[in-house]
Amino acid sequence: MTNILLFVGGLLILLLAAVDMLWTAFLEGAGPLTNYLYPRMGYLLRRVRLSTGLRVQRIAGLFVVLMSLTLWTSLVWLGWTLIFVSAPSAVVNATTHQPADICSRIYFTGYTIFTLGLGDYIPQGGAFKIATDLATGSGFVLLGLALAYLVPVINAATQKRQVALNIWCLGHSPADIIIRSWNGADTSALAPHFASLVSSLTLLAESHVTYPVLYFFFATRRSAAIGPNIAIIDEVITVLECGMADGCRLDLPSLGAVRQAITEYLDTLRTTFVVKPTEIPPPPKLAELREAGIPVASDELFARAIANMHERRTLLLALTVREGFTWNDVWPSR
Repeated sequence: MTNILLFVGGLLILLLAAVDMLWTAFLEGAGPLTNYLYPRMGYLLRRVRLSTGLRVQRIAGLFVVLMSLTLWTSLVWLGWTLIFVSAPSAVVNATTHQPADICSRIYFTGYTIFTLGLGDYIPQGGAFKIATDLATGSGFVLLGLALAYLVPVINAATQKRQVALNIWCLGHSPADIIIRSWNGADTSALAPHFASLVSSLTLLAESHVTYPVLYFFFATRRSAAIGPNIAIIDEVITVLECGMADGCRLDLPSLGAVRQAITEYLDTLRTTFVVKPTEIPPPPKLAELREAGIPVASDELFARAIANMHERRTLLLALTVREGFTWNDVWPSR
């Protein structure tokens, strides 16, 4: 009975590993085990940062990816080990033909999966010879899935930094972007930039849905950090919609599309790894725009216009803080 339980247990573990690997590598979102792992890795990284002051963001993405690969490798190794332990004579010494002990079977399983082919232990019996072939094949599959997972994740992480840099190149704060685009009558110069941002932001949102591990890839450079730059461009839209002198009219045809693209990105964060701060960020600063001669609404009218945006702006603050920055990186103090 014990041998049967070991064999069935090994098969179930291999099935669980296969489902989790295939789901995480090819389907939307993470597999059941990986999805359980990610929030706990995020909690651990936050605790390390808070208790030691270390900027763990630099290695967070690499750390979580390695943990995922380690989990899959361990499950495959454990599953095949249980199968080769399930029969007393499943694995024998190649020289003495004596049954291998537990440690030797773990060793045999490892070099079979990693296709080392040392040959000092061999399977005994037709069923376990076939199982050895399957174990070797699973090693190749494991390597292939790891590559199929890593390549698009690295590409998506690069694209994430690229989106942030595109926003940073428009200006280093919401006021800076608006002042640069002001032509004396309107901010229509932003239209082509906003149109290109729509596709970039929607792709970014879908990448985070498909590969949740991207939440752990942080940029250490302010210019490449997605959190504060997303907050900057959203605050630009808020000012253009609600802070101009003629009220909340939509000034650019693409304004609503960019806002919706940002909303899609924020929606992927609401139930995942962002810890919401308790405070609401201060209202956008219109004084700098007034000084630049741009007609803006009164502070009282503007405050009423953005009164229903508290939740959204709080989430933007949470996204900024999670990446190790503050609201001062969005609206710099003058």
